[in-house]
Parts: sequence; C-alpha cells; structure tokens
Amino acid sequence: MALDYFILVFVSSIGVYQIVSIPVGLKGLWFFTNRNVQYFIGFMAIAGVFSWFYTSEHRNIQHTVEGSQQLMLFLAAVISAYITTAIMASIIQALIGSKDGVTIAGKQQDLGMEKLKSTTLLGGILSSLRQRRGSRD
Repeated sequence: MALDYFILVFVSSIGVYQIVSIPVGLKGLWFFTNRNVQYFIGFMAIAGVFSWFYTSEHRNIQHTVEGSQQLMLFLAAVISAYITTAIMASIIQALIGSKDGVTIAGKQQDLGMEKLKSTTLLGGILSSLRQRRGSRD
C-alpha cells in the first residue's frame, strides 16, 4: 500500500508540475513546447494514476500506512517528482534543442525559480557554475 501511495503522488505530481508550469511560464519544466500537448499529458498522468490507484486493488481494507508515514511518503514523492521533472525536461530540451538548433538561454541575473522561465534546471546549474568559476578567475 505504501508503494502504491508513493506512485500515486509521484505520477500525479509530475502531471501537476506539467500543468502549472504553463501559465506561470516555467519553460524549464516543460516536456513539450506545445501548450495543448503539455496540458493533455498532465491531465492524462493525473487521471491515469488515480484510475489505476482506485481500480487496481480493494481499497476499503485496513491499511498499515500511518499518518506520519503517509506525510513522509507524500513529501518524498513530491520532491522526487520535482527532481525527476527537472531532469527529464533538461534532457528532453537538450535533445530537441540540439536537433532544432534552438536552446533556452538563461540570463545571469535570474535567481531561483525565475531562472526556470528561461532555462532548464541543469542549464541553470551549469550557468551558475560557469558564472562562479568566471568570477574566481
């Protein structure tokens, strides 16, 4: 049951990240450049995982997942989903950008989540490391 709950929250969180990154403009978390495809994939991830969770087993039995365990599973799944989303988006955009010759360039003054509006997570990390290395030299 704990693994089922973790998978439910993990996959649905990836779907939510895909959906909410569109109106906010966090292009660094996008899997697709088409907004409609992005929305569709996000909603399908959420609908698919919830339908799997509630139709796969008998859910009206006594569970062994306590409240504190459920909180830890939830937090671990949400954080893991964010990291997975950021890494997958970085890889996908690097592959697509290398084929199309278009990459998302980051601005040096952007900090934190604002940086994801112009670059991917891995692109932002590399940009920050280059900036720090350049300031030391």
